[in-house]
Amino acid sequence: MAPRGRGGWRGARGSGSRGSRGYQGRPRPDRQDSAVASRARRPCVAFRRGRCTYGSNCRFSHNPEDASSVEEMSENELQAKEDYIDFRRQVRQQNSAVSILPSRVDCMRIWTLANTIMDASSQQLQSVVRDMADDDIGGLDFVDRTIRLCIYERDDCHSLRIGCAFLRAVTHPSVLQSLSIESYVGTIYRIVGGGNGDRGIAFFADLTRGLSQTSESPKTSLGLIVSALHELLRRERRCLLNEDLPPLLDTLDKKARDFDSIADDIASPPSDLDAVTRHLDMIRRMMESSRGRLQRQEPGQGQAAATNANAIQSTFPRHVVVPGGKHDNDFADAWKIQIFPTLGEITSDVAEYLPTTDFTHPSFLADPVHRHLDCAFRLLRHDIFGPLKDMIGSVMAQTTGRQATANPSISGNIRAHTYTQANIQHVFIQPKVGLEVLLSFDQLPQLRSRSTSDRRRWWQESSRLETGSLVCFIPTHTDEKSFVLFIVTRKDTGDDPADRNKSSLVSKHQNPSITVKLASDTQQNLALLNRMYVQKQQGLLLDLPGLIPETFVPVLENLQRMLRDGDLAFRHSILPTAGDGSDQDGHRPAPVPPPAYARRRGFRFRLGAIARNKAANNLSIDPAAPLESISLATLEAATGLDRGQCEALVAALLREYALMQGPPGTGKSYVGVQLVRVLLDHKKEAGLGPVLIICYTNHALDQFLKHLLDVGIDKIIRIGGRSQAAELEGKNLRVVNQTESKTSVENHIVGMNYGERDKCLDSAGGQMGPIHQARKAQVSWTHLRPFLGRHHPKIARQFGSEDDEDFTLVGKDQQDVNSLAPLERWALADSWVATSLQSQSDRMFELLKQAKEHKEEIDRVHSDVSRRTLSRADVVGITTTGLARNIKMLRSVGVKVIICEEAAEVMEPHLISALMPGVQHFIQIGDHRQLRPQVQNYPQFSMETAMGRAYQLDRSQFERRAVGEPGLPPLPVAQLRIQRRMRPEIAALIRSVYPNLKDHESVQDLPSVVGMRDNLFWLDHDHPEDPRESAAQVTSHCNPWEVSMAAALVRHLVRQGKYTDTDIALLTPYTGQLQKLRAALSKDFEVFVNDRDEEKLKLDGLETTADDDDDDKDTEKTLQKKALLQTIRVATVDNFQGEEAKVIIVSLVRSNNARKVGFLRTENRINVLLSRAQHGMYLIGNAVTYQHVPMWADVHQQLAARNATGPAFALCCPRHPDTPILCAAPEDFARKSPEGGCELVCEQRLEPCGHRCPAPCHAARLHDAFRCLQPCPRFRSSCAHPCPRLCGERCAPCQVRLDGVLLPCGHSIDGVACCRTLDLPSIRCPHLVEKEVAGCGHAVTVPCHTDVTADSFSCPAKCAGLLGCSHQCPGTCGRCRKNDAGGGVVLEHQPCSRPCRRPFGACNHVCPRKCHDGSECGACAKQCEVRCPHSRCNQACQKPCTPCIEKCAWSCEHRGACSLPCAAPCDRLPCDQRCTQELKCGHQCPSYCGEECPQDLCKACCTRDRKEAQVDFIQLLQYAAIDLDETPIARLGCGHFFTGESLDGIVGMNTVYATDKSGNYSGLQDLSGQLSAIPACPMCRVPIRQFATRRYNRVINKAVLDETTKRLMVMGRQRLAELEKKIAAAEMQLSTSQERGPNRHKAPTALIKEAHQLWQDMDSEHQPTKKIFDATRTFQRRQARACAALEEKMNNLHIAQPPAPSPPAHDQQVTLGAYRLDLRMTEAIIRDIYTGIARGTLSYTNSPARKLGTPFLGRCAEFIAKALAANLPRLAIPAILSHARIAQLNAWYRRSNPNLPTSTSTSAPTPPPTTTPSETATETATRLLNTALALCDTLPDETALRAEVEATMRLYEGPRYETVTPAEIAAIKSAMVGGRGGLATHAGHWYRCSNGHSFAIGECGMPMQEARCPECGAVIGGRSHVLVGGNVRDEAMEAA
Repeated sequence: MAPRGRGGWRGARGSGSRGSRGYQGRPRPDRQDSAVASRARRPCVAFRRGRCTYGSNCRFSHNPEDASSVEEMSENELQAKEDYIDFRRQVRQQNSAVSILPSRVDCMRIWTLANTIMDASSQQLQSVVRDMADDDIGGLDFVDRTIRLCIYERDDCHSLRIGCAFLRAVTHPSVLQSLSIESYVGTIYRIVGGGNGDRGIAFFADLTRGLSQTSESPKTSLGLIVSALHELLRRERRCLLNEDLPPLLDTLDKKARDFDSIADDIASPPSDLDAVTRHLDMIRRMMESSRGRLQRQEPGQGQAAATNANAIQSTFPRHVVVPGGKHDNDFADAWKIQIFPTLGEITSDVAEYLPTTDFTHPSFLADPVHRHLDCAFRLLRHDIFGPLKDMIGSVMAQTTGRQATANPSISGNIRAHTYTQANIQHVFIQPKVGLEVLLSFDQLPQLRSRSTSDRRRWWQESSRLETGSLVCFIPTHTDEKSFVLFIVTRKDTGDDPADRNKSSLVSKHQNPSITVKLASDTQQNLALLNRMYVQKQQGLLLDLPGLIPETFVPVLENLQRMLRDGDLAFRHSILPTAGDGSDQDGHRPAPVPPPAYARRRGFRFRLGAIARNKAANNLSIDPAAPLESISLATLEAATGLDRGQCEALVAALLREYALMQGPPGTGKSYVGVQLVRVLLDHKKEAGLGPVLIICYTNHALDQFLKHLLDVGIDKIIRIGGRSQAAELEGKNLRVVNQTESKTSVENHIVGMNYGERDKCLDSAGGQMGPIHQARKAQVSWTHLRPFLGRHHPKIARQFGSEDDEDFTLVGKDQQDVNSLAPLERWALADSWVATSLQSQSDRMFELLKQAKEHKEEIDRVHSDVSRRTLSRADVVGITTTGLARNIKMLRSVGVKVIICEEAAEVMEPHLISALMPGVQHFIQIGDHRQLRPQVQNYPQFSMETAMGRAYQLDRSQFERRAVGEPGLPPLPVAQLRIQRRMRPEIAALIRSVYPNLKDHESVQDLPSVVGMRDNLFWLDHDHPEDPRESAAQVTSHCNPWEVSMAAALVRHLVRQGKYTDTDIALLTPYTGQLQKLRAALSKDFEVFVNDRDEEKLKLDGLETTADDDDDDKDTEKTLQKKALLQTIRVATVDNFQGEEAKVIIVSLVRSNNARKVGFLRTENRINVLLSRAQHGMYLIGNAVTYQHVPMWADVHQQLAARNATGPAFALCCPRHPDTPILCAAPEDFARKSPEGGCELVCEQRLEPCGHRCPAPCHAARLHDAFRCLQPCPRFRSSCAHPCPRLCGERCAPCQVRLDGVLLPCGHSIDGVACCRTLDLPSIRCPHLVEKEVAGCGHAVTVPCHTDVTADSFSCPAKCAGLLGCSHQCPGTCGRCRKNDAGGGVVLEHQPCSRPCRRPFGACNHVCPRKCHDGSECGACAKQCEVRCPHSRCNQACQKPCTPCIEKCAWSCEHRGACSLPCAAPCDRLPCDQRCTQELKCGHQCPSYCGEECPQDLCKACCTRDRKEAQVDFIQLLQYAAIDLDETPIARLGCGHFFTGESLDGIVGMNTVYATDKSGNYSGLQDLSGQLSAIPACPMCRVPIRQFATRRYNRVINKAVLDETTKRLMVMGRQRLAELEKKIAAAEMQLSTSQERGPNRHKAPTALIKEAHQLWQDMDSEHQPTKKIFDATRTFQRRQARACAALEEKMNNLHIAQPPAPSPPAHDQQVTLGAYRLDLRMTEAIIRDIYTGIARGTLSYTNSPARKLGTPFLGRCAEFIAKALAANLPRLAIPAILSHARIAQLNAWYRRSNPNLPTSTSTSAPTPPPTTTPSETATETATRLLNTALALCDTLPDETALRAEVEATMRLYEGPRYETVTPAEIAAIKSAMVGGRGGLATHAGHWYRCSNGHSFAIGECGMPMQEARCPECGAVIGGRSHVLVGGNVRDEAMEAA
């Protein structure tokens, strides 16, 4: 596969994998281009084939050049794929072989082929390894047989060759580095090792026995054997206990020594034996560790020989402490220790074992590597968790027992935020994530009185409870001590009460909460969590912002892995021992060999990549030559480096473990860049892979990588997302990784593990049910029964149904639960519940563990994809934090060269993680005389404390090996000696630290600081620091006076106008002072604080949140400030290392009588502080406090000698340098130098006016910014008006207003600006005039200036045209009139904007949409109007209502009550009597009996308007004129009221009731008939509803029922139409698509289900009439059970008893239509299956056709019968056609396959009504087709349907023969030869069967197999190129 960097990662100049020679002096490549190049997309495969349909939206590249590169690449991939297929075939053949062992030739051929594939293709490599671990293919069996062949082979030479070929495959670098196939590789090595390791050891012993000096490439073979043995023992640790392993190792050691004398060749470089030695050393270390050979050293033993003989050492015997057994997490083997602390560990009274780093002290570990790694792990872990354990122990002691408190005090050397009343609110399984927990707590006191928005802003800006941080939950008021550590997974400030699994810190409904997960997901922690959750324990929540597990857990885990494997690169350089050639007195540095890759014969380091001219391109260095023999002068002249830089470069190249010390300003980063250029020049030759750059800070990493870009190194990948460099955005791994795709093997692994993970999580979620119930104290018997059945079966059988106490005794037994007292029974039940919950928790743990394993498999694949991306880079950059997070991935990249910048700041345990397997060259660049690594537990582990000197955890490996220590002599260190940063007097301050430091000539003439008399000065004062009052000030200090003084000095320097935003920096040692400086300067400047200082401020609780903002900020900056500097850098000393500024201002802070200096007492910090400035530095501090520190005393002495100390700053005015200005207080600056100058008046005149500058003396930049404030003296030439502006402003046009200005049109206007009178035609006349528009002739009133003849003028008159909807056109004349091409006028009216207002068909609403020009209005979306006294319909109007089946509320004393449901048409007669009840006013009710009394319609008391209302439409009488006793009124729901006689006729009462001769209602009318509409009010047309006027219930309910039925049918027809469209599209897809896969029929099957669902929804059970019918029958049953007297009374109340109800009939068009669509889609699937069978792509035996065909015919016949019964011929005819077509296909296939077995079903299905048992399918189809033809006669308009029936009938008429035309023959031949599934060749031949049917044979055209003729079933084809009898050549077809 071609490298992806080709055109993708190269720079704009095409520079490849190294810096181009002679690059210096050229313009740098465009970084944006390189960023875009790094995002290069992969070529689009579909585009290359001409079939890409995405066009420009395609996320793949359509660049032809990219496509061509892919085609070039595909040649190699194609060959590798062919080889892989051959390998797979041969392995399968071996698996089917009869012999026990494979032949030597076959075995050698297969493994050689496997190695060829692995060398050619990484994708096929994964497939090969997968097949080797696959039982189905036989890969594992072949591996097993290969090993047995090697063991049993008598010829050692052949055994060795075969074994080495196999080992070369299983130790291939790509195999061992690929994380995706890790599980497959482990399986292979498991087979190699055998059951207990015996076979594996025997296998390697046999190979070793056959290895000799005369063997082919003996060193390479030995390397393969040892490498494979190491991998086997690393993976299968049980093999380490094999008794034959020590002899095998001795033999391998002897072989290595014997082969050392063999001459080196290209195939066997010296590094092979180095790797052998290293692997054997690790194997012995692993073996000793596994066998428990941890030897105690007696006093005087161990490392005594390595001590300094000249130093006086203590000879008192030291006690050797052996850890282990003190608590549950105390082990001698550190790799067994859990990362996170345990309860036993915290509660233990025994002090934790902490080993010393002094190698002269005895240790229980004899091996130096194990001792060093063990020490690093234990000290780092205690540094992280030591203070936390003390704090947790203290809190638990205060919160348990009788004296417990809910608010314990927090103490210790750790920062923590506490939250009270915390509890575990919810435990749940988050899909695709795992177990998560919701922790809630009390609102913080400072937030309780704030609004919700303020709380949200506070939490968003706060660093508390950040994602990824560690929190601790400690239960309070409990007798049991316990705690749980969690990691925050989600910090959310939203509020979603509906989502129970979502936490929120700002919620109106509950306390603040966060989402967390277990920090250590052990079984014990999970059980403890569930127990706390069930018991609803409350406690204290501790937020630990300084502990981010992902930054330290990987480091600790990696140290444990290295302990198990005994793996430590460069151990002889890191841990030298006696006998390595070093001088033990520590005076002579130990020699360090060149890197392993440089020890190859003939290798030389070429330096042409960094040469300044072509003449030096041949310059090189021999790694074997002594360092002293190299001409540094020549190197200086060729490269431009100084002498110290040359020495450092050479030393770094020639030492495999190199240390380069760079004092401040000496250019160590520059040397590092040149070093990278040289190394990349040898990348391909030495096989280096990417160079890994490690930096301590993101800023340093960005700077280093940008320097590499500057020299043309473009193939860079940066890991981590905190880069601030825009140039590196496209270089981020996350971005570059998007171009890398997964292999097929990886996709399979990811897909499989995703599915399995989700299954495990789903099952784990199911286990949470009983736990949730237990929390609610509602454990169900359903969950408890299985538990008792498994664990207590006898007791389980005693329980039957539940009683009041949940238990019932049903039998006697020895374990009789009933014999227990109730309290005892409950106690027993509680114990069962507890045990059951523990069992649930254990099962959940196993499921979560499995899910985690699947997640790790997925992560390994993603990491492997990243690994492949990184392997193609030249340089990989990462911070130490990123290294910890990505250590597993980086270990697999195969890095050989590592350069660590800022190495002296990196803690050694972190740096050890970088010493990965395979690293051959490790270069550390740093300065141990500057800052040391930072530790969490400063008092216990820092070198600066008495307690910490025994551990020295803050001593970097760089310092330890550069300085040396007792027992370990120092390593050689290359030191840079020429500084190019500081002016000489500043550099002199650190000369005591670097005696050999020299000044470069470029710093001799640096400019002086503008505005200051001295370039270097110490302002001495005695203002005291603030006392420590807050918790944040425990480790921090501040000095307010220094804050004011420093801020004043900054403002003064800024006003000089000479410095940019990076030129001035303000430093301080304390975050407390930093916070105050930022606050003081932020009023005038933008203050920049780097990321590390921001984090430090947050950890110290000094972050700025919303409530800390100063509301009184002065936002009105002066004009001078806007023109000057806007950004000031403020930083702590510790976080400014590696940076510089022209002017440095230092606030020393400490000023106290105790003379406590604090942080600045160490030489390292003082060194950093004094070495940051270039031009000038100003110290502000109390000299008395600092002078007792030696280095500060030396600094003060030097400054005093230069007269550079004193109580006041001496300022210097650049314009009046002789004016003395002394500022001893902050206010002196504003008084003596208000504008950055002096108190004198500015002597310069202002330009260009010439006035004198009135301001005090100021800088030139401020002077240029001033504008003259005198009145403008200039006169205009256009008028005599004076200019009102200032002299310093530009004159503006005259704005004096003039009246009576005469315009050219003759009108005059007022208020015209003077300047406008210069151009009168440009003034628009506003007077309104009437003008006639040309064309249309309209007279319009427009302003005078408007030209109605212009083409742009549009006539504003309203258009008079009418639209198709009969509305008037809303447009104007000008918008509607258009000119056509011929010059004529056409009208294009505007769309109608009026509302439609057309009534809907199924309700009384009107369409609210805008007029839509006659198109369908659609369905009504308004609220349904149907209501009743019980409820109302809450659906949209377009949906059918569910009828109310409550008891009808209509009743009266005269006619009785309605006996039917509320929604049914009432079965009682209306009462014509007037209501006898009284209104509230005391008068009789005016309405009918049985109606609600209208209180406001009293005829005597109502208003005049109501009395005058017309209520009688017959006699047109008003309300006041009617007689209520004769004609009572009926009130409607809308409020209108009328006489009953009037409304009875309007609503149509005579259609539902029968009347007698006198017009009285006498009976009920039959309601069957046409649908009726809901009657409406005659006044407002609002529909009449039952709830308002019960008299008309029978009419209204009938209408509502009809309307509901109509809605249901409309909705059903709409769904049916939509479904028919989908099925038509699916039929088209099946007929056109040739792709056959498992999901081909997935979509059609879903449509069948949708049709079935529609049929069910529209079935009679869902019809409104059916629901009313069922409700009516229910009421009738209730009446039947009533007493006879009640029945008698009810019969007397009813005039006529309605007939017994019968089931209503419903329209079957929709239901049968859905059924028909079901059959239609099923037919399409069956036909598609038969098509596949005919083409040979499907087998009838395995196809669904056997199960679908015959049942389909039965279903068709059943449907036809239903359709005919429902008189629906248009549905019956298509079903008959479907039946006939499938019956024909079934018959065809059985004719073609006469041997096809019959159905195996024992009983035939019952024939449908349309068939007879003796009738065949063909006969049935013929009869049904005749029926269809007869039905077509009843449908004269369906001519197409008749034609289709007649065409289908011809298929059943028997054989017909017609002459085939030549064109038809040619078309047949073309179809069979070409296209997908065709012969795909024109080389075949045509034949005829014995019955004359044509067929073709492809490829060579001769028969090789027999088949059946698809037409007649005769045998066709043949075998071995011989035709069967009766088959002849078809000459006619071949000639066509």
